[in-house]
Amino acid sequence: MTVRAFEIEGLLDKAPEGIEVLSLDCFDTLIWRNTHAPTDIFADIEFLGGGVEPRMWAESHARKRAHLRTGAREVGLTDIYREMMGNADDAEIEAAIGRELAIEADHAFAFAPTVALMREAKRRGLKLIIVSDMYLTEPQLRAHIAGAAGEDVLALVDHVFVSNAHGEGKRDGLFPIVLKTLGVAADKILHVGDNRAADYDAAHEHGLHAVHLLQFDSDAASRLRMEAATALMLDPQSGITRPVAQPHRAQIAMRSSDDPAYMLGHDIVGPGLETFAHWLKNELDEASAKAGRPVRPLFVMRDGYLPYKVFEALYPEMDAKTVEISRFVALRASIKDEKFLDHYLEEWTERLPVRSLARQLMLFTHEYAKFDKGGDDYEAHKLHRQAFVKWIRKDRDIQRKIFTRRDAFLKKIIAHLAAAGVEQGDAIMLVDIGYNGTVQNLLTPMLAEAMNVSVSGRYIFLREKRQSGLDKRGMIDVRNFDYRTLHALSRSIVVLEQLCNIEQGSTIDFDADGTPVREKIDAKAASNASRGKVQAAALDFVAAAGNSRVRAPRADDLASRCRAAAASFARLFFLPSAGEVGVFESFDFDYNMGSAASVTLVDKGRGKHGLRRRGLTFYNDQLPQFMSAELQAQGLPVSLANFTASRFKLDLRSTDFEVGGLQVPVILAGATQQGVMDFTAWPTAEGYYHLRVPVGPQRPVVAVQLGQVCEWVQVEEFGFMPLEDMWDGKSASTIAAKATADAMEQMSPGLFRATPTGVLIAAPPEGSEPMVLSLVFRPVVARKATAQLRAVA
Repeated sequence: MTVRAFEIEGLLDKAPEGIEVLSLDCFDTLIWRNTHAPTDIFADIEFLGGGVEPRMWAESHARKRAHLRTGAREVGLTDIYREMMGNADDAEIEAAIGRELAIEADHAFAFAPTVALMREAKRRGLKLIIVSDMYLTEPQLRAHIAGAAGEDVLALVDHVFVSNAHGEGKRDGLFPIVLKTLGVAADKILHVGDNRAADYDAAHEHGLHAVHLLQFDSDAASRLRMEAATALMLDPQSGITRPVAQPHRAQIAMRSSDDPAYMLGHDIVGPGLETFAHWLKNELDEASAKAGRPVRPLFVMRDGYLPYKVFEALYPEMDAKTVEISRFVALRASIKDEKFLDHYLEEWTERLPVRSLARQLMLFTHEYAKFDKGGDDYEAHKLHRQAFVKWIRKDRDIQRKIFTRRDAFLKKIIAHLAAAGVEQGDAIMLVDIGYNGTVQNLLTPMLAEAMNVSVSGRYIFLREKRQSGLDKRGMIDVRNFDYRTLHALSRSIVVLEQLCNIEQGSTIDFDADGTPVREKIDAKAASNASRGKVQAAALDFVAAAGNSRVRAPRADDLASRCRAAAASFARLFFLPSAGEVGVFESFDFDYNMGSAASVTLVDKGRGKHGLRRRGLTFYNDQLPQFMSAELQAQGLPVSLANFTASRFKLDLRSTDFEVGGLQVPVILAGATQQGVMDFTAWPTAEGYYHLRVPVGPQRPVVAVQLGQVCEWVQVEEFGFMPLEDMWDGKSASTIAAKATADAMEQMSPGLFRATPTGVLIAAPPEGSEPMVLSLVFRPVVARKATAQLRAVA
């Protein structure tokens, strides 16, 4: 029988008739650790270069030595530390053993459902035994159980069998020793443990009723491994001098739903936001003590919605409030004079259309209508935008209107804050996801002047490009990670924003009493059932937090939780699972700048086609919000390459991947001469190759002799791009070539069957600008007679 962790408490209701003894494995069944792997705790051993590997090597060597000398299969801590510490004397060995036992105790906790099972077993009159494969002695193991679970739990145990004491493990001879000692028939014992071989197979072979405890479903187990790997990527000391902490493991084991959106909320968002809430409470307490008065937490909507709900659930006494001061609103309120107007125009002119710029400046339609033209013509839009900015900067009358309207608008913001309980002279803390704290930057001087209010800011992520000098902190910021790491994380922060926000339009104005006036949200982004599931699951996690553990281990401190949250979020950002990508495919989002237009968060086709056309480095010049989700279907090697390059800002270029190319003959036919040249097509992804043929001002006709290398060929791209765009990686600038296929029969869109003389011909492009003909193709069936000759070593 196999049971999940959330089922173990009621296990005896399913037990066979006549059971007299409940037998439990100890580690990862009754006593769990606060780390990803058991060996992670060895990082706390003070050993030059890190204690994990030396401790593991010492145990392995000690076991080999014991087996060679006496045939023993088990060793104790004394054997291990004598191997590890060379010529150390007995006192030094004993001191080292004491330190390891203390480290084990720091990270240990009892799994509450297993303890509940033990109490139920005693209520039913069953004997209770512990059977453990472990290098601890029986007294050491008993002391460890008492420390992690309590003396009352240890008192429930009738016998403890540990492999170190008997020289035999469960897979060898420990179960026969158990049966002989108890004097009970094997079929009267129900044994439960997490190790399939030692606890299920071995117990079953000796006639015991066996139950395999499956701690995690396959998705959770894989995700936790990836979180541990991510922790190592983020923090150079993780797994060396710092254990890879995963304080949420036990609660994840209690999840019963396998819905992808629920798993995302319960296993990732919930733990991360719970940690943020605890961190924020600590920050508020410190800030209040420093200020000598309460600091009021104000969660900034829309993205602060779920963090607010989590914080409110954990700390209702803090009287947290929400405010709807978007970046759009804060920018509008900041434009109080010509200096601020110039600053606004410099930053946003190239990023927003005329209509959005004008609305932010509180201009009426008739005032800017003559500039809001151009239709779909990008160049026309650009010219009108430039004319609009020139008009704003020259027209003093329109500037006076902007500043007057801004003053009236600021009064409405003050009314909105007053509705949230903010009074003259208060101290407030704006709370948001991050990452720059733009709203805080803008509000701080305004509120200091208008209300004598001091403003601080606390964020999940904080990465300031410019040092503001303001009171800002992030749970994940420069105090625990370098700028490269923070920049890599900030590129996908929209992922967390979309999971945390409330489904309503961005605030663009207020009524006189401070009531928000919201933008009508795009229909595609207005409703998302998946978001609701994620948020409900996150709150479920928070509501049940602590129920899976009898008591928190001493190592479960705020610093380790923050590192675990960072690893969990970063894993989602860079190594999402297929199920998680499926959840995000339904998400659309707007930019929170007074425009209702939304964009799709995940475009899987963009990643697939980008890899086919440009290879692994195509993302160097792409800035989609969730690139990792678009690459996920291409496999872990591609995802890891993206993660590694982003995390460490590696200077990887397309030429670094050019290996195993294919020589393709190309005919260049000009007005006065023609010739054949071989060009190298380099592999990209999924069996595709990228061929580049330079085309100068002479503009020859280009005929690629694909029939020489392929019997069947699939064409992904055939077009021209400016030479400078090729170096910049601007694949979107490729213009389809006017193509003709000769001696190549098109069998389906993009798929051709070619004779040996088959060519794909591109008519020359207009103009004289240096161009590159870009051909991306996949040899579905290579022409075997020439393939070997044309392969490039």
